[in-house]
Amino acid sequence: DTDIIYLKNVKAFIKLIEKNEKITVISDFGKYNTITYDTIFSQNVNIEYLDNKITGDYLDFSMIKNLLIISKNVVYTNPNNILKADVVELDTITKDTKIFMYDSKDQVNVESRN
Repeated sequence: DTDIIYLKNVKAFIKLIEKNEKITVISDFGKYNTITYDTIFSQNVNIEYLDNKITGDYLDFSMIKNLLIISKNVVYTNPNNILKADVVELDTITKDTKIFMYDSKDQVNVESRN
C-alpha cells in the first residue's frame, strides 16, 4: 500500500489547536497513513503532555476521531499519582480521558506520590 509509511525510532509531535499545546510521542516503530494521518506507534511508546507521562506498548492515534488510545502495559504518571491500567483513551479536543481494564474483574491500580 503506497499510502502507508513504516517508521523506526519515531518521534512525533501532535499540536493541539486550542491552547497551542503539544503532545510528544516516542516509540521504536510506527505505521503512518499519508491519507488519513492516522498513526500506529508500537514498542516502547512514551507520551508526554504537560506534566503527564504515559508509557505502553501500543498507541493508535486517529486524526479523524481526535483520539489517542494507548494500550498494553500502560503506566500513567503525573506529579500526584502513578496509575497502571490496560487502556488509556484521550480525546485530543476535549481532553476527556478514559482509563480502564479489559476484564471488568480487574481494577486500575493507583498509587499516590504524596
